[in-house]
This record gives sequence, structure tokens and C-alpha cells, in this order.
Amino acid sequence: MTNPEPNVDKSFKRRLFLPLLILSFFAINTFAVVVNTLLVNIAGSFNVSVGAASQLLSVGLFAGLIIGIAMSFLVIKYKHKSLYVLGFAFFTGGILGSFFAPNFASMLIFQAIMAIGGAMVGILVFTLIGDVLPLKQKGGAIGLTKAALFAASILVPQISSGIANIGSWRSVLLWFIFPVSLACLVLSLLVFPSKPNTQGLTIKPQYREALKQIFLNRSAIACMAGSALLAIIALVPAYAVSFYRIAFHEPLSTAALFSSIAAVGGVVGAALAGRMVNRFGRKPLTLVTAFVCGVLAAVFSFVPNVWISVALWALCTASVGMSDTALTGLSLEQVPGFRGSMMSVQGMFRNIGLILGIVISGILLDIYLNNFYLLMVIYGTCGIAAAPILLLAKDSCKTEPIQ
Repeated sequence: MTNPEPNVDKSFKRRLFLPLLILSFFAINTFAVVVNTLLVNIAGSFNVSVGAASQLLSVGLFAGLIIGIAMSFLVIKYKHKSLYVLGFAFFTGGILGSFFAPNFASMLIFQAIMAIGGAMVGILVFTLIGDVLPLKQKGGAIGLTKAALFAASILVPQISSGIANIGSWRSVLLWFIFPVSLACLVLSLLVFPSKPNTQGLTIKPQYREALKQIFLNRSAIACMAGSALLAIIALVPAYAVSFYRIAFHEPLSTAALFSSIAAVGGVVGAALAGRMVNRFGRKPLTLVTAFVCGVLAAVFSFVPNVWISVALWALCTASVGMSDTALTGLSLEQVPGFRGSMMSVQGMFRNIGLILGIVISGILLDIYLNNFYLLMVIYGTCGIAAAPILLLAKDSCKTEPIQ
């Protein structure tokens, strides 16, 4: 006869579960930052152009788009723990494969494998927060998890550049991303709740019902459309560094510092939003911050003083962190019986927004000869446009006062 699991072990697992989700979200976002930081190094090692090497991120977005469609069904049929572990197995295997990649074609394949695993984990992280944690803790948990994304933008460039100076860009994968990913994989096997409090694991597979409840729900559609528009604003950091180098003639090191300052704003904004959703509500916070980040994105590039411009960019990023956190919490409660499917479809819409944003940005910069001012105005317009769309969303959860 086996003894029941000691309460202390269960309590220990519960305490480690949220840190695991936060570390997991940090881990799956590290590679994109490494590519942005060491793009020239990666291109040189494969003897391809920088433009060609940048398609690593496009491949990742398309792979994420495809797995987002598949996950809307998989999260209904299979246990969340199994999918989570499988996702990290894909991600870890993709990292290791990229380290050994002999040519750029194989690198693209391993990037797709990595992106599939990362998308699986990313969808499940927020699904699990919605399913496992009580309502008053969800906002804070989502905020801390979203903050991990901005923290990656601060920490990863410094870590990856330091390791690359000693070894190469491949060393960054082996010495940094692989160990973090492997740790998440092991922890997911050890501390994952054996029976999460989720309807998704007990409900009989009803794929049509899941899609029906999502796509015939005006509020859910509003959340997904708003997510696609706000995803475009998330591209600001990808072009803002180049903007400061060209418009203000700043050296790369200084422009990179500006990016880190803006990322700090994102960390603070996401963390604060975790508490603010309980005080002001998910929908009001999403609406206000979406409008604010849109205005700031359109304005900061026109400010002639570089430090005021950077300060406004940091405020914009803080607003993006707040709106993204609040919108995720709002979206989780649109279809409570199918949270995993909702997060999968919303992730698909977010990837569509990112892909469209990248395509539009590239075309505009080519046609209008690096007119970053116009580009930032378009980004800002997307944020402002998201606000009236999100007015159609409903928040069925009452706010709870912070104790």
C-alpha cells in the first residue's frame, strides 16, 4: 500500500508552480531576443545576408500560427501536463539542433521545431493560470508572467553578447538557453499539478462546440481582434533602436541602452497591471492603456529631445505591458469551459498581427526610405483603433478588492 503524498510536498509544488510558469515564459522568449542581438553573427556563420537570417523569426511566427490552430483541439483532447512537457521537449530539442545545425536550411527547420514547442508552452502558461489559480490571484500571476517577456529584453542581450564574445552565437544556445529550457522541462515533470482544477481536462472532446463558443461570441472576437492590433505595437522595439541611430545619430551602444530603459517600463507596467486589474477591472484597464500606448507610440518619435523621447517610449512600453496583461486576463474568462482553445485562437490572431506588422513595416521602410515617423504613427493608430473594438468585450468576472 502506498502512502499518500505528504501535504508539505503538495504545498512545495504549489509554491513552485507559478515560478515555473514565469521561468517557462521567459525561456521560450529568449531565442527571439538572441536572434535580434546576434543577427549579424548568425548571418555570417551561414554565409547568408542579414535579411535572409532575419527570416528565422518569420518561420517562428508561421510555425506558431499553425500550432495555434492545432492547439485549439489538442488542449481539449489531451492532458495539459502532457502537452506542456511535449512543448518543452520540442523547444529544448530545437535549441540543441540549432547548436549543431550544419547549414541555414537545417537552422530554419530547427527554428520551426523550437517555435512549435514555444507556442505550445506559451498557450498553456496562461491557460493554466486561468484554470488553476483563484480569480483574485490571476491578475498578479499574468502580470508577473508578462513581465518575464520584458525582462528577457533587458537581460538576454547582455548575457548573449557576453557569451558570444567568449565563444560564438552557438555558445549562447548551449551555455544559456539550453540549460534554462532543460531546467523548465525537468521542473514541469516534478511540480506540475497532477490534477489541475480545470474543466478542460474533464470535458468530453467537443471541437465544434469550442470553436462555436469562441467564434460566435462577439466579446471573444473583440478580444482576439484587439490582441492582433496590440501585437503590432509590440513591434516598436524592433525598429526603435534603428530609429534612434538614424534620426538622432546615436551609437549602437546608446540606442541599445534606450531599448533596455523601455523594456524596464514594460516590466513595471506588466507587474503593476497584475494588481490594477483587481482594483479597476480588466476591461477598463485594457481600454485605457490600449489608447494611451497608441498615442505614445505615435508621438514619441516626433519629440526633438532624445531623453524626453526615450521617456515617452518607456511609458508607451509600460502601457503595452499593462494592456497586454489586462487583455490576457479578460480573454481567459470569455469562454471558461474552453480556456485552452481560446488562448490558442487568440495566440493565432496575435501571430497574424505580428506577421502583418512585419510585412507592412518592411514595405513602408523600403517605399518611404526609412521613414520611421510614419511607421510609428501607424503603430500608434493600431493601438488607438484597438480601444473601440475592445468596447465590445464583456468582463463577466467581478473585480475583487486587494487585501
